Amino acid sequence: MSKPSILIDGGGPEVDPVAAAAAEKAAAEKAALGKAEALALGITETILAAFPELKLIFADFVAGNIGKARLDYFNTNYYKNLTNVAQKRQTQQKTQPGVYAQDYDAWKQTLKVRLINKGFLWNPEIEAMLEPLYLKGDSETQIEIAILNSGKMGKSIGGSALGVVNALRQEANDQGVNRILPASYWDKVGMGILSGTLSEEVIAEEIKGFAMSAYPAYAKGIQEGRSFGLQTSASRQLIANLLEVDVDTVTNDNPVFKQIAGYLNPKTQTPEIMPLWDQEKFIKSTEQWQYTKNARDTYDSLGLKVLRDWGLA
Repeated sequence: MSKPSILIDGGGPEVDPVAAAAAEKAAAEKAALGKAEALALGITETILAAFPELKLIFADFVAGNIGKARLDYFNTNYYKNLTNVAQKRQTQQKTQPGVYAQDYDAWKQTLKVRLINKGFLWNPEIEAMLEPLYLKGDSETQIEIAILNSGKMGKSIGGSALGVVNALRQEANDQGVNRILPASYWDKVGMGILSGTLSEEVIAEEIKGFAMSAYPAYAKGIQEGRSFGLQTSASRQLIANLLEVDVDTVTNDNPVFKQIAGYLNPKTQTPEIMPLWDQEKFIKSTEQWQYTKNARDTYDSLGLKVLRDWGLA
């Protein structure tokens, strides 16, 4: 027979102190084991303060519901969606706000200098985007893409990217295709250089291809590395000399130059490079040449020759 319970004045059974102590010890051991399991997953008091969604999971660990607690933990936003960097920064924001503010400001200033040097135009809207991206733990490349995709910077660029685009514009001018490339093309190039999706070498080759199509007579030279500008330098100088203008004014849009550069063989109607002596004849046939000192001297010389031939001078 079992030993009868001892009644006390309150009417309830007497608590066995040995059993109670054993139960208390078992509960403490289970709680300690649960806390150890939680700690192994990085769930500390600091993390709990920063991420309240983990508090119920921690309670399950302490209660000994370790299997459920682990399953719930692996389904949290903290575990599934935050990188180690994001976890650290968000924890610091909640638990060490002063330190967080200093670290974030230092990061922001360093990033600002780098982005401006690269070509990003800084403004308050872009600055307002940064802290959420910082807390997400985004990389610098991810931040650049986010800024470009936001549309908050417009189509303007600066810094080293602008320097590259200006060099490419000069290349287009030297290849004679500056006038056929619209502003939208350069907007695309600028954003591509800034984002790293386009390189200077790729665009330079594309410009060379445009030039070869635009000036088939000069295509072989362009392909071999002699730019359209280099191949037409003698023509420009001849125009400048005969029309008595500065050679720098003989641009790709100069009407006399355009006709020489677009010369077609009259017999075959195929593009060819006009011989220099034909260029000289063509330039002297233009109305512009008629008003030059060069023309007047030529006419005077011819008149004197006629007079001499007639024996009048």
